[in-house]
Amino acid sequence: MAEALIFHYREQKAFLNRCNPLTKLLSILAILIPLARASFGETVAILIPLVLLAITQHLPLHRYGKELRFFFVMTVLIGITEYFATRLLLPSFTACLRFLTIILSGMLLSDSTAPDDLARSLGSVLDRLPFVDGWAIASSIELTLSMIPLIFDVTEQVTTARKARMERNRHPIKNITAVVASIFSLLLDRSEELTWALEARSFNPSRKRKTLPYTRDDLYLGAGFLLGLSFLFFLLPLVPLSF
Repeated sequence: MAEALIFHYREQKAFLNRCNPLTKLLSILAILIPLARASFGETVAILIPLVLLAITQHLPLHRYGKELRFFFVMTVLIGITEYFATRLLLPSFTACLRFLTIILSGMLLSDSTAPDDLARSLGSVLDRLPFVDGWAIASSIELTLSMIPLIFDVTEQVTTARKARMERNRHPIKNITAVVASIFSLLLDRSEELTWALEARSFNPSRKRKTLPYTRDDLYLGAGFLLGLSFLFFLLPLVPLSF
């Protein structure tokens, strides 16, 4: 089975895909803000609903191969750094869970939300603020989100090409430098092609677009996260945890 690329939008009829992008964005921000100071129990309570959403979203974690290995290494490094700083095992494990929660929330948002749809929902709200060009800001966010999958695409293309040419370099620094230079050069070429495509279409970042409607799924998602946050702040501190 071919590997899927992480942080790419997949069009499907899952629950999160039916929700409005703004509802998903606000829900994720609502759980990530308290995550910075969350204890172990609170972090687990935040992570559990995200795991359930990943199951309903049919997130193909087993196909994310190389990207997940990178984040696994980052998680281990975070845990080791936190352990040497605190000399405590539980805070180190909690820091790892926080990082995984952030990555999983980003994967869910990108997997279920097209950058164009997010710009359409966010621009209509930001444009109502005084002295703010909401559609231009939303277009900037859309282009930024579109560049994230492009980075992974370019990296995969460069590594595949080097393997096909059977390139071997025993010097690790020269090897890393050559790979980074190739990725950066190809990324600039792709960015230039994207610029030409936008200019050919007379792209106007301030142009108003048709907004997306809200459905009952948005109500279910918002109510679920509100109940979850209520449990997190009011009920969970009353539960005795022996950690």
